[in-house]
Amino acid sequence: MPEFYNPSNGHKVVVINWNVFLGAFLFGPIFFLCVGEIGHALANFAVGLFLWSFFLGWIVWIGYAVVSPKIVSEKWLKRGYKKE
Repeated sequence: MPEFYNPSNGHKVVVINWNVFLGAFLFGPIFFLCVGEIGHALANFAVGLFLWSFFLGWIVWIGYAVVSPKIVSEKWLKRGYKKE
């Protein structure tokens, strides 16, 4: 479980990888909207919509679910948080 803290105010965030994976797998683009990753939400939706026309949209959800813990961790690092 990666933990991140904000050096300016001491705020801590814990990223539970299993929960992030499960959220991305079950809810897809809605999950990424909820965590504030609008670009990933739109990409997930657009590519998924295209691939669902070939009955392959599930590939996008599984792929994004696998990399979602890294995406969420990178989000906190970009916001200036430090990894503990």
